[in-house]
Amino acid sequence: MKKNFPPIIIIGMHRSGTSMLSRILEDLGVFMGYRKEGNNEALFFLRFNDWILRQANATWDNPYNYRLADEGFKNLMIKLAERYIKSFRRIEYLGLVKWGKYKSLKELNFPWGWKDPRNTFMIDIWIKVFPNAKLIHIYRNPIDVAESLRKRAIRMRKNFNWNWKREIKFMLLKGHIGYRDSVRIMSVYEGINLWKEYISKIFEAEKEYNLDIIHVKYEDFLEVPLENMKKILDKLELYYDENKVKQIVKNINPQRKYAFLSNKELIKVYESIKKDRMLFKLGYHKML
Repeated sequence: MKKNFPPIIIIGMHRSGTSMLSRILEDLGVFMGYRKEGNNEALFFLRFNDWILRQANATWDNPYNYRLADEGFKNLMIKLAERYIKSFRRIEYLGLVKWGKYKSLKELNFPWGWKDPRNTFMIDIWIKVFPNAKLIHIYRNPIDVAESLRKRAIRMRKNFNWNWKREIKFMLLKGHIGYRDSVRIMSVYEGINLWKEYISKIFEAEKEYNLDIIHVKYEDFLEVPLENMKKILDKLELYYDENKVKQIVKNINPQRKYAFLSNKELIKVYESIKKDRMLFKLGYHKML
């Protein structure tokens, strides 16, 4: 009988390379979910993470209230998560065939995991549900993260098309329309502050729970993707074919790192924040 595999949980700030990393793992045979949205996030976990945030009156772009959650709240969420991974809804993650075979996600005997930046805050919950989970944190410089968030928000506003049938469905099922804006990230400085909240949470949880997190610097990964991916796979204790890894990462473009350096206004933003403690900690105080 095959051994059960603990999940690989990808954490980190939005627009930091979590999608890239999850897709590479998926191409290498790690099951990342049957139903996923456009950013390769398993809907099963995304919905539950988002629901937990809402119970604390928090959102992905304003997570502050969740940081006020007491142990009673977290313990209740852990109990609910334990039920959730055994519920009928696991079909959304497993698909019909695997759903029929596995009665709980704790029974999975193949490499699996999921990616959702919200995992950064929900890690308090998931490490209790899956104490042997393997955690990967990929991080990127805050200027590029904030600008990428801002551009995405502008693009979403521009491309939004009203569909009355879809919106009625959202109203009936969820009590709100489908479109969700984020006014906070329209400010680059607020995007940087949000980046700090995510990064700080990860290091706090690492210390509090004595976690063994695999930290990956996005810019370093782009520079030598093959060597970095091999290191990640070794730490995850996953078998891999080096030629296959080489084929998968061959099109990664190292020119994507420090994209803000081509924008004079963003360089000014960097000059104003480069002495920040977190930039020193992550080695981003000398990007010029």
